[in-house]
Amino acid sequence: MEKSSAVNIHFAHANGFPAGSYRKLFGALNDDFHVSAIEKYGHNNRFPISKNWGNQTQELIESIESTQDKPVYAIGHSFGGVVSYMAACIRPELFKGLIMLDPPMITGVTRVFFRGAKATPLIDKITPAGKTVNRCRQWNKDEDLVAYFQSRALFKNIDSDCIRDYVSSATEEQDQHRHLHFKPEVEASIFRNIPHDIYRYYGKLTCPALLVTGKHTQVCTERRIRPFIKANNLIHNVFDGGHMFPLESPVGTAQLINQTIEGWQNAIPATKLL
Repeated sequence: MEKSSAVNIHFAHANGFPAGSYRKLFGALNDDFHVSAIEKYGHNNRFPISKNWGNQTQELIESIESTQDKPVYAIGHSFGGVVSYMAACIRPELFKGLIMLDPPMITGVTRVFFRGAKATPLIDKITPAGKTVNRCRQWNKDEDLVAYFQSRALFKNIDSDCIRDYVSSATEEQDQHRHLHFKPEVEASIFRNIPHDIYRYYGKLTCPALLVTGKHTQVCTERRIRPFIKANNLIHNVFDGGHMFPLESPVGTAQLINQTIEGWQNAIPATKLL
């Protein structure tokens, strides 16, 4: 169990991007910030992917319980922002604050559509699940995987150091090849089980919380987040970037996190960026 005077942070990664992918962001955080993280959600047999990410939320809670001796500041990107939010609502005593980075919140009438779609193959078309199951899983060990991923649409704006860290943390060498070890079937299952019942947590968040969305995001849209912001009394900031902005601008994202947590530590409410 972590016992120190450090500011304890629990980070939860985006689906498909192991925590090691965020190494550059972590390195730009304040020196007294101690970061803990589950390296890969969905790969622990004790917590199989479940509907509305219930098991993944419990995995996060148990990770904090087993590694921390005091409440944490939770930070989550995309999937990680959603499970961090749900965990903070379920076990508020474990959390001092929450920063959500472009979380995919299904709200309003959209949730009814998603609830039905999740029971049909349509869910693979309205989420990235369909593309995920068909992705490349193996490469020649000598192939330049940084260059390979830079050519992919999802990675085109991601910082090259972060792509390098992604390659290091998401692939491994075996039998003259490099293999993807964040299992595509797990990644797809996470997408297919995106919560459509986030409204059940409204009014239960008690810690300070900040929602940060990418200026050019196509995931965390204004229409979807408006009821979420209102129901949780959130401060909302917009960061210059897309859905992957924490990996596009890791240092800038870290600076925002530093500023926010410093303010909370000094009892200064989070405010919109100028």
